[in-house]
Amino acid sequence: MHALKPHFRRYGIFLTLNPFMKKRISAIILTLFTVIPAFSQLGGSSTYNFLKLPNSARIEALGGATPALFDADLSLGLQNPATYNKGMHNQIQLSFNNYLANIGYGFAGYSRTWDKIGSFMGGIQYLNYGDFIRADESGNQLGTFTAHDVAIYIGYSRSFFDSLLFVGANFKNIISQYAEYNSYGMALDLGATYVSRNKLFTAGLVIKNIGGQLDPYTPGNREPIPFEIQIGVSQAFKHVPLRFFLTATNLQRPDLSYYDRDNRFVQDPLTGDSIDTKLNVGLNILRHFIIGMEFYPFKKRVFLRLAYNFQRSGEMSVDAMNGAVGLSYGIGVRISHFTISYSRAHYFMTQSPNHFTLNINLDGFLKAKKKKSEAPPPPPLQP
Repeated sequence: MHALKPHFRRYGIFLTLNPFMKKRISAIILTLFTVIPAFSQLGGSSTYNFLKLPNSARIEALGGATPALFDADLSLGLQNPATYNKGMHNQIQLSFNNYLANIGYGFAGYSRTWDKIGSFMGGIQYLNYGDFIRADESGNQLGTFTAHDVAIYIGYSRSFFDSLLFVGANFKNIISQYAEYNSYGMALDLGATYVSRNKLFTAGLVIKNIGGQLDPYTPGNREPIPFEIQIGVSQAFKHVPLRFFLTATNLQRPDLSYYDRDNRFVQDPLTGDSIDTKLNVGLNILRHFIIGMEFYPFKKRVFLRLAYNFQRSGEMSVDAMNGAVGLSYGIGVRISHFTISYSRAHYFMTQSPNHFTLNINLDGFLKAKKKKSEAPPPPPLQP
C-alpha cells in the first residue's frame, strides 16, 4: 500500500470526482484515508515507491528486505547487488504478486557469471494498477486510462579477498505513466557483503536508489525518489538446518515519527481516541528492524520462512483491529532444476497479498544433457 500513496496524493482529487471508479480503487482510497492520517510515516514523501516492493516470494516472506542473505537465489541481488554470485549462473527467475485491490506487480530476470569478470544480472520490475474509467466532474464517462510503473535493471558484482568480500551495483531505468502524466528517472544501488569462510555468517550493507527524476510528471515539479540505507546480518548453524536474520532499514532517517509541529495529536478515525504521532525512543528504534528465520530440512529441498516487520506493524495497524499486521511467512520447494516459492504478508487487517516465484536453473539442464551425451555406449548384444 505504501507504493500507492504518492500516486493517489497526486491524482486523488481527479479520482474522487469519478463516481464510476472500480470497486478496488474505492477500497484503496477508503483504506488510505482511514489509516494514513493516524499511522503513516514515510508514505507520500517520495515517488517511484514501487521500487521498495519485495521482488520475490522469498523476500516477502522474510519481511520485505534482506541485504545479508547470500546463496543462489537470483532475487537477492535486487535487495543487495553485492550478493550476485556464480551460484546464480544461467538462472531465470519469474515472480508475480496479486497485490492489494487486484493490483499486480512482478519481476523477471536472468543472471550470468564470467569467472574473470564477475556476475551480471538483467531484469525488469513492473507494477500495473489496471484500467480506470475516465469521467468529468458531472460523472460523464470520457473513456478509460491506465497506470503503471516499470524499472529495468542491470546488476553487477565481483568478489575480493578469496571470496570473503563482495561489492556490487544495480543500475535502474525507471519509467512511470499515469494517464497522460509520464515520468522518467535513473537510480543506482551500491552494496557490499561479507561472507565468512564457513559460509554460516553473512553481513550486508546497501545504499538504495541514489538518483532522481530526469523528467518529472509535471514541468518544474521534480520529486525525490525513495533513497534508503539498510544493513543486515544472518547466521546459520553447522548441524541445525536453520538461519536467523536481522535487518535494519531506513538508517538514513533516524526518526521514523510522523507528526505536524502544529498538530502533533491526531484522532483515530475508528475509535475517536487522540493519538500522539511522535514515537518514543524505544518504539522508534524498534521500527527500524525486521527479524526473520528460514528453516530448511530435507537437504534444502523444502524451506519454511517466517518474519516480522516492526515498521509495517506500527504504521499499518489499527488499535481496534491489529490482527497479524507485520507478520509474513512462506514456503519454498526445490524439485530438480526448479524452485517454487510462495508467501503471504499481512499489510492491513485481512489484506494479505499472495506472492509466487519460480526459479529455473538452466545450467542444471545443460549439465544433465552433457552428462547424458558423454555416457559410454551400451555393450553390444551377445549372439
